[in-house]
Amino acid sequence: MHRFILFITGFFLLLCNTAAFTHEGEPNMAFLWRDGKIEVDTMRQGRTLGNHTTFVINFTDSLTPYRMGDAGFTGSGFDQGGIISYQIESTLLKWSETDLQWLQEGFDEQLVISRLSVENTVTDKTGTGLQGFITNLTTSSSFEAHPVFKIQKTDESLPDDGAYMVFINILGFDETGETILYKPSVPFALTFHINAQAGFDKLALSEALKVTPEIELNDYNRMDALFDWAESQFIELFPHTAGSRFLFGYYARCYNNTVCLGSKDGKIYTTGGVFGGITEHGPINAFYESAGL
Repeated sequence: MHRFILFITGFFLLLCNTAAFTHEGEPNMAFLWRDGKIEVDTMRQGRTLGNHTTFVINFTDSLTPYRMGDAGFTGSGFDQGGIISYQIESTLLKWSETDLQWLQEGFDEQLVISRLSVENTVTDKTGTGLQGFITNLTTSSSFEAHPVFKIQKTDESLPDDGAYMVFINILGFDETGETILYKPSVPFALTFHINAQAGFDKLALSEALKVTPEIELNDYNRMDALFDWAESQFIELFPHTAGSRFLFGYYARCYNNTVCLGSKDGKIYTTGGVFGGITEHGPINAFYESAGL
């Protein structure tokens, strides 16, 4: 009898440990590093949002209806070690049932993303370009991490029921934080669903996700192609190939003649060398057109 009780107890503990080890959260935002790029939503738990993927994060806990720490980032195949991070690619958006569109300004809510005591705050005006820590790959090529997401008003009062959205990407650096080991993924959206006061149900959410936000997002592969083109066309300014990196919010390349070429907020900039200080050269789309990209 005693042996039977020990067996049952051990079996129960094994189940608990297995469940804890395989816990992925909902949704499981899964990524795979393969053939030089990060693939998004490899577990197919995202939803279609126009040409993008969105992961819906439901705030369903009755005790903390405006806070969620169960959703998980998981990854595999990240075999170069380094630090896995996320980067904010848009300001916070809020669905308007009156206008039937995603508002880009004029509301008081903000998103706070926390991971290991480090917080990033995204509002309708600020947050684009912020980077946050996900995990440090020291002995494994896979990871699982659970940041905490919180929606609140800027005065920390309760937010309205509804849907909120932000676009982010996943990327990775070496231990110095300067060299990009894993190029940024395509941007994808996080959609936060709040129905604490029974004012915005799943049907309302489904209607909101039929509408794609009218925002312009960075395409880092296209930027790299443009930088490659510039290096081939303007050798006197950009005398050698260089790796792209993030510098003070710019996606940039720097050269041994002290010139740097970069992009930020949809514009092209240079600095250093013959350019002197930071100089704006106009919309990046005009340069894409000139380069045939």
